[in-house]
Amino acid sequence: MNLRRALLAGGLLFLSAHAMANADASGAWEFRTDIEKKGCSITGLMTIDPVLPGSSVRECRFVSAESCGSEDIQPTEMEQACRIIQQGDFLIIRSQVVASLTEGIPPSRYMPDHFTIRPTAPNRMAGTWFDRLYTDHVEFWRSDGGATS
Repeated sequence: MNLRRALLAGGLLFLSAHAMANADASGAWEFRTDIEKKGCSITGLMTIDPVLPGSSVRECRFVSAESCGSEDIQPTEMEQACRIIQQGDFLIIRSQVVASLTEGIPPSRYMPDHFTIRPTAPNRMAGTWFDRLYTDHVEFWRSDGGATS
């Protein structure tokens, strides 16, 4: 009897993980990474478009705000466009800086923010943030509790 319960529990856990992996990631997501080696934090709000029929790539866009230490009074804000490809449970997000929203800092001085994330719970995703020089953990979450259509 215990074996049957263990198999049932394992099956339910697998189905739950599979449902999270196939959940619609469309809509608005907040994110945060704290880059320990750099001493900076990056936060932002990303909007992910729905998957278009017949396409394996989806579009996204976000504004990132990077703050480095307590002496950094004004965060560096960059508008970025991104593309997402799903590989198994993971969303591979590659970005390009579109414009600087911080006066005096040109977009060419900011490296794009890239992500490899996967669902960890309903309305939550986690994984890796990276640029050309650094990498660290990132968390994504929905504030509104659901996807947009």
